[in-house]
Amino acid sequence: MSLVGVAGAMGVTTSSLENLISGKATVGVAGRLGTTTAALQDFIDGVARVGIAGAIGCTTKTAQELREAIGKEGAIGLLVGLSVGRKS
Repeated sequence: MSLVGVAGAMGVTTSSLENLISGKATVGVAGRLGTTTAALQDFIDGVARVGIAGAIGCTTKTAQELREAIGKEGAIGLLVGLSVGRKS
């Protein structure tokens, strides 16, 4: 699947997906997950916040433990997966 296809499945623009892959939070992905770009960027950078925990469906502490276990690339992959799994 191309980036265009993945972005479409996520419900965001290709540019938004490209930014996410490079480690930059975007309004499109944050909106899709029902959180803020700041919470998204913090998660990418290593800190879980309430908004991300809510998107995952767990406590902030559990989200932080997950983030520490999966690293930056895993966090980005998780955000892609969560976005794909969201209903429009």
